[in-house]
Amino acid sequence: MLFLISSAPDTKEFQTAYKMAEDMNAEICLLQNAVYAATSSDNPGHYALRDDLDLRGIDKDNIRAKAIDYSQLVDLMTKTDKVVGFF
Repeated sequence: MLFLISSAPDTKEFQTAYKMAEDMNAEICLLQNAVYAATSSDNPGHYALRDDLDLRGIDKDNIRAKAIDYSQLVDLMTKTDKVVGFF
């Protein structure tokens, strides 16, 4: 299962989605404002969208997630049995 999370890490929506993904042992991809969590040791994603990192000025050397592009995201989504989006 793959969780796509786009809410900022300081929101209730992010915390709920992240905890649910961890409880389900699902993969996590951080999108949009959720990529800020990739720099945190508390909420690192498994993946973070490279374009969203770049748009927010986040250095890819300082993240705890694998930076991926759109084609890699599509590959992840097609290889997993379920995709869940949280906004």
